[in-house]
This record gives sequence, structure tokens and C-alpha cells, in this order.
Amino acid sequence: MNLLIADDTAEVLDFLQDFFVKAGHSVFCARDGEEALKIFQKEEIEGIFCALTMPKLGGLELLNEVKSANSRRPLVMLCPPSDSENALNAVQLGACDYLIKPINPLELQRTLDRVVSLHEGFHFSAYALDHLLQETRTLEIGNDFEGVNRIIAFMTQDLPSYGILKQEQLFRMNMLLKEAIENAIFHGNLELSSEIRRDHRALFYKTAAQKRDIDPYKNRKLILQYDISRNSAKYVVRDEGKGFAHADLLDPADPDNLLRIEGRGLIMIMNFMDEVFWNDRGNEVTMVRYRKRKT
Repeated sequence: MNLLIADDTAEVLDFLQDFFVKAGHSVFCARDGEEALKIFQKEEIEGIFCALTMPKLGGLELLNEVKSANSRRPLVMLCPPSDSENALNAVQLGACDYLIKPINPLELQRTLDRVVSLHEGFHFSAYALDHLLQETRTLEIGNDFEGVNRIIAFMTQDLPSYGILKQEQLFRMNMLLKEAIENAIFHGNLELSSEIRRDHRALFYKTAAQKRDIDPYKNRKLILQYDISRNSAKYVVRDEGKGFAHADLLDPADPDNLLRIEGRGLIMIMNFMDEVFWNDRGNEVTMVRYRKRKT
């Protein structure tokens, strides 16, 4: 991928550039927002990592410029630990993810993996749905975590046509559904801990591949339901695991919770979706996004 890094700190630029180049990506660097915008307008940029605060043009302003260009390029905001409230604003305005400085290499790898997999995995042919009022489907899938992107592309491809989301918001919806479905597979059906995923990435996926072929995990399924109309999109993800104590979840409205590594994906889901709730057992989550009416 062609990645753009925008940060006025040389140490951050050097660290990210070295990290991305070693991962096989092409990198463009900018030391202020105006320079970053010029690069974005000139080059074929496929992903952006930009600081929240920069000279000349800040991260939120750059995000607005990217959105105004009708770009679906994923943008990750790099936030200081002292400004968690604006990190939340960035997510609500359309940033697909955020990282808190100093940047944790494990979190950076996870975010990069998401950006790459979502960029490569969600492709579909747009078509007119002028006369279609509603669609409802139920899917049953196994623990094939490698195929999650294709499933999500099928489940969300019509959202812009219904008017639920703008085209540039589709990437973020895909990313959050991926979070919910992967949580159901890895932590629900396969009963893997989030600590292993965070600290030992290669071991995590190796263990997941092994567990899905043995009892009792191999027979566990995921039920995915969705109901899309011109007013809303509702997605339900249910696994066959033991469930979890969802009553203990962090408050998604508290900006300080954005600084926490654990549970960040669920915090982002609850900030993007209009309604999020679980069944009593904690093995089924329902997520609803309403169409935003122009005022």
C-alpha cells in the first residue's frame, strides 16, 4: 500500500516510516498538515496516519479535507495521551482508528493489519437499488477467520445504496463488523484470551487455527443476521461460546477510555453505532445504525 504519514515530530516519522517500509509498504512523509494534503491530492494514497495536532493544518482539518474529497481512504489518528477527547471526536468524524502516543508497536501492527486487510478485502460491484425497500438475511458460518472480509463485504455492500451510510463511511462500518465477528470467533467460540492476541500475535493465530479443528470448538458456529431498510441497518452476531460479562464494559462516552488498549474495539463500535446491546448470556450482540436525516 501507499501510506502517508503526517507528523511534525521527527522521531515519530522515522519510527513509522521504518515500521511500514519493513512491512513492505511505500511511504510518503509530511511534517505539517498542508504538506500532507498536497501529497494526498497528488499521489495515489491508500492509507493515512496523521497526528491530531500539526502546524498549518491539524489532523481533524486534514480528516475533513479527505472526507470532502469523497475519499474512502482509511485515516488513523495519532493522538497525544493528554487529548483523549479529541481522539473521540476524530473517531466520530470518520477516522477508522486511532493510536495513542507513544505508539505501542503491537497496537501499531494490529492497526496496520486491519487497514491492509480491509483495504484489500472489501470489493464489490455497485448496482442500483431504486426499488428495493428492505433485505433480511441469516448466515451460518464456521470459525474461518481468514474469510471474514468476504462475508462482511457481502453484508454491507448495499448500505450506501439504501442511504444508511455515505460511501466513505463504509470502510469504518466494515472494520467495526470485522471487530465484532472476530471477537465472536476468537474470544467466543475458540475461547482465546485477548492478552495472547495483543502480546503474541503469531502464537494467537496459530492456536486459533489448531483449536478450530478439535472438540468442542470445531462444531461451534456463528449466526449472523442483518436487516437493512431505508431507515436503518441492524446486525446481529451470535456465537456458541460461554458469553462474557457485558455489564462490566467501559463507558463509551468517557474519552479517557480511549487510552485503554483492552476493549478499544468495543468502545469504537459503541461510538459509531446508534444502538448496541447484548443478550443476558453475553454471546450475542445487536448493533443498529440509523439513517441520518438532513436538517
